[in-house]
Amino acid sequence: MRSIFFGLLLMAIANSSCQKKVLDIEPQDLLSSDLAFSTPEKIEAATLATYEGLQSANFLSGRALIYVDLLGEDICDRNGFFVELPRYNLLANSGIAAGVWTAGYDAIVRANRALAGITANSSKLTTDKAGALIAECKFVRAVANFYLVNFFAQPYSFTADASHIGIPLITDSYTFNDPAANKPRSSVSEVYTAIITDMTEALADLPLSYTGYNDNAYHNKTRGTKAAASSFLSRIFLYKGDYANARKYALDVINGAYGSFALNTAVNGAFGPGNYKTDETIWSIPNNIDDNPNTNNALPQHYYPTGKADLMISPAFLNTASNKFFLADDKRRSMIISGPGALSGLKFTNKYPDVASRGDWAPVIRYAEVLLTYAEAQARTATGIDADAIDKLNVVRDRAKAFTTPSYMPGNFISKDELIAAILGERRIELAFEGHRFWDLMRIKANVTNKYDGDGVNLLPDQPFGAQKNIFPIPQLEVDKSKKVLVQNPGYE
Repeated sequence: MRSIFFGLLLMAIANSSCQKKVLDIEPQDLLSSDLAFSTPEKIEAATLATYEGLQSANFLSGRALIYVDLLGEDICDRNGFFVELPRYNLLANSGIAAGVWTAGYDAIVRANRALAGITANSSKLTTDKAGALIAECKFVRAVANFYLVNFFAQPYSFTADASHIGIPLITDSYTFNDPAANKPRSSVSEVYTAIITDMTEALADLPLSYTGYNDNAYHNKTRGTKAAASSFLSRIFLYKGDYANARKYALDVINGAYGSFALNTAVNGAFGPGNYKTDETIWSIPNNIDDNPNTNNALPQHYYPTGKADLMISPAFLNTASNKFFLADDKRRSMIISGPGALSGLKFTNKYPDVASRGDWAPVIRYAEVLLTYAEAQARTATGIDADAIDKLNVVRDRAKAFTTPSYMPGNFISKDELIAAILGERRIELAFEGHRFWDLMRIKANVTNKYDGDGVNLLPDQPFGAQKNIFPIPQLEVDKSKKVLVQNPGYE
């Protein structure tokens, strides 16, 4: 994959560290380590290369977001492209699981390699620059670990202390076939602690914004910034059930501690060509035709009706009985379109319309999510029906509601549980098809109900919280290569 993160910045350096499996790590450099980190420009190139792991077509470029939503109830795999994933029936040798595992650990090893190189050559940089580049590497590693632990381990709340099995924590830059790289799986609690440590340290040293580049705005939306780190921390703590910290880090972003963010006037204002660098975008994975040469991977190819049209919107999402907060006159219904010709009876999202160049950016964090995270955390920590939580909920909802529909008032809710339900309902609508729904259900210990099979007609059985196949199998090849140091997930033995 050709990098969109400055292809001119020494791809030989970037590619020299690329490996495909945790236990199959290539040498730190195919070139000498001294050469790879010999100048400030090469050191920054190595840092930028860490993002390429996240940008993998099997990871945050698109597929990871799709997988989360396929496990939920709001889209249907109408062509059966994703085989048994939507039916919770992957096998231990699943290519889907292996692709996510490989891409996630590729990002982590890239980050570890760059961290070691920057640290060893920090004298070639100013103190501030070295700190900022190290922070970017920790940001990338934290993001990769967050997605990996949620794909391959049960949610944080699965056990009272999150002592259940998580993923291997790889924090050093190992050389090829180093036995020390054969790590067992840490607990979910330990993984979250590592993620929070990395992201908190990154927040301290990441820049507010990037300057000195031909397109500063591009860097601000695609590289780690203080706003991106604080926003991620709010999500991490929300998933952990630490609502006080989720509230804190979201509020820092809302109060402008890390720059100015706001929702666009139009409900579709953050999507489609020309709209990726607005004040609503906090952090995205960029794409273009060179990043997605295979049409089987790009977001618009899967979602848009004139692409492959694999993913149609489920009747469960469209129906006000099963999605009661999605009012019939909600402006976001304008983002739902019919397919052409024989597909005219099916509905699709137009969040990813750039089929021609496959250039839709993957919207990993938008300001709307931060507002809703704050609203939920505030509502959960308050003793009663909290007006501030309602205010932030209204910021998102009011943009989309019809003029004649009133804003929420405290009197609309008889309990704080009703308010929380409204916030969760708003998350389902606002963040639809962006890789949130299934994990939102899992973190609150909810079952998946009203889930349709690929035909959009037949309902699948309810999927309970804690079911073994709510999570991916550890790739069986990795288990075998580890000589059973890696333990397989239950249900896949």
